[in-house]
Amino acid sequence: MSQREDQAATLRAQTPIITLHDERSRMIAVTGGKGGVGKSTIAINLAVTYSRRRGRVLALDGDAGMADLNILLGVAPERSLLDVVRGVPADEVLIEAHGIHLIPALNGSYALANLDDVARRRIFDGVAALGQRFDTLVIDTPAGLGQNAVAFAGVAADVIIVATPEPLSLADAYACMKVLRTRAGLQRAFVIPNAVRTPQEADEVVDRLRTLNDRFLGVELEELPAVPFDPAVRAAASAGVPLVLHAPESPAARALAKIARSLDALSSPPSAGVGGFIGKWMRALGGAPQTGDAE
Repeated sequence: MSQREDQAATLRAQTPIITLHDERSRMIAVTGGKGGVGKSTIAINLAVTYSRRRGRVLALDGDAGMADLNILLGVAPERSLLDVVRGVPADEVLIEAHGIHLIPALNGSYALANLDDVARRRIFDGVAALGQRFDTLVIDTPAGLGQNAVAFAGVAADVIIVATPEPLSLADAYACMKVLRTRAGLQRAFVIPNAVRTPQEADEVVDRLRTLNDRFLGVELEELPAVPFDPAVRAAASAGVPLVLHAPESPAARALAKIARSLDALSSPPSAGVGGFIGKWMRALGGAPQTGDAE
């Protein structure tokens, strides 16, 4: 047995398995590399959409030191992921709002923004303990390419990359895919062009990422429906109500409903969603890169 295989076997023995409520279970991470591209809005609205269609949904605010999901849901939780890290059972931290359950983050927490492997393990253990109660897990990841971002995105069966037409967003989305490929063994990703003003802008977002990916990474890319620029997005955030509830007939809300349906058709089968989760989690907790150089 090679050193890498031995390390993987050791990690496998130490890693708990997250299983959700039934065979329809899904684990989705929403990421994008750059902050401000709308990943939190997409994550929370997908969670609410699935709760209205499929039962019990758990949302995890992996952007642990910023707590954007609290604001989008219009809630001020008394407890947060920091309590989970300190040993409080995750079910005592859960808060219910707008039909979903949230494990909230804590705004302005340096400790949560800089989690070590032990702290992340406690969070994942807490999620694992809740798994049988929920059909869908949606993770909003941190911006950037740090260990928290890789860990929270790397554990999911389905990874969504959110990108806007801005050059910096596209560059950061590619960088995010590269790091997830080399550090978490990313095989497939879904791309959502966000805040686009024309169909041509949406096509350009996907085409540019696909060109870079096909040349350098080889990740399987699946295009999801684009979300148009829509003033209703800001209005919903200001109201503290998810867009799909605040303005369900708005262009962006209709696009998010299409995304949920498309994801149903394209996402990983349940066996891959749960079984494949173990290896991804192992790597996120510190395993060796799958492909390429770790840069």
